[in-house]
Amino acid sequence: MSYHLPSKQPVTCALCANESKHWPTHHPADIEFPDLDGRPSQRELLLHHRLHSCPSCGYCAQDLSVAHPSADAVVHSEAYRVLTGGLGRTFAVRQYLRRVMLTDAAEDREEAVVSRLRAAWVLEAGDKTKAARHYLSEAADLMLATPPPAHWEPSGDVDWKGWRGLQRVDVLRRANRHDEALREVARVREVRTSALVERLLSFEEAAIAREDTEPRGVREGLGIGPRLGNKEPRDPLLAYLFAYYRPRLTQMERRALFLEAYDTDAGPRWATDHPQVLALLAEGKEGLARHLERRLLAEHPDTVVINRCPKCGALARTPNARQCRACPHTWRETSP
Repeated sequence: MSYHLPSKQPVTCALCANESKHWPTHHPADIEFPDLDGRPSQRELLLHHRLHSCPSCGYCAQDLSVAHPSADAVVHSEAYRVLTGGLGRTFAVRQYLRRVMLTDAAEDREEAVVSRLRAAWVLEAGDKTKAARHYLSEAADLMLATPPPAHWEPSGDVDWKGWRGLQRVDVLRRANRHDEALREVARVREVRTSALVERLLSFEEAAIAREDTEPRGVREGLGIGPRLGNKEPRDPLLAYLFAYYRPRLTQMERRALFLEAYDTDAGPRWATDHPQVLALLAEGKEGLARHLERRLLAEHPDTVVINRCPKCGALARTPNARQCRACPHTWRETSP
């Protein structure tokens, strides 16, 4: 299934009142696991974290129509316009370094951390490792200055309790501050973390022992391996239901649909602690498919069609298909 961006929309700059057109910020429905320092997947980075720049005054923000009172003085400063020599020649780098200046002036510590991390990711993509490490280290300093336990408070998701503390550990590791990273591992463990975060903390300890400063992802930390191809269920019935009846699936059902397992000493374990999701997966992905088929047919008998070959019972490609993809049978003569 192809994805199409919406058209550009006019936005009025909060500083100079100039109107320009920009792609709207888009929130992907399905987000891939990020890197351990919080870097999102490339698709989410492009769609959700895009910065816009006013072509008239140079103000940079995700939403140009909103600006902190301090922004005007920053944008008109010589430092904002000049930045730092060669680094400023790359448009994306220039945008994110300017955003660092804006968030510092606004004294917004959380956004200052985010802007430094994004600057580091963009610099790293351009093979500017030393400069990237500098901004990672600055982000770590700001994280460390935030009063605990705000760093690792859960965001409401039982699976990721301790995530913010884990992210701080990884930023310190990537900034080559390994002793501090190990101290943070111990501090995060003082609170009760999820099984997923505990597994990832162990992965961080091993990486620190190797003096590893490379970017590492959640998938690698769990030992799941990279996702191959399009993000769609492997089970044919689950793929069919997701493709044609996705709006009728609950949030927990969609979560179970894509959930993967990782290996532990006690055997494979679903990558979740959520009781509702675990209940849905009690009989594996095939059991989940049977549950969804029964529920959707019972609740939406007039609109949900599970189209199977009348001869061999194989699932057809679409609800309107009239030819089996498993055997030569066709049933076009029965179509209205």
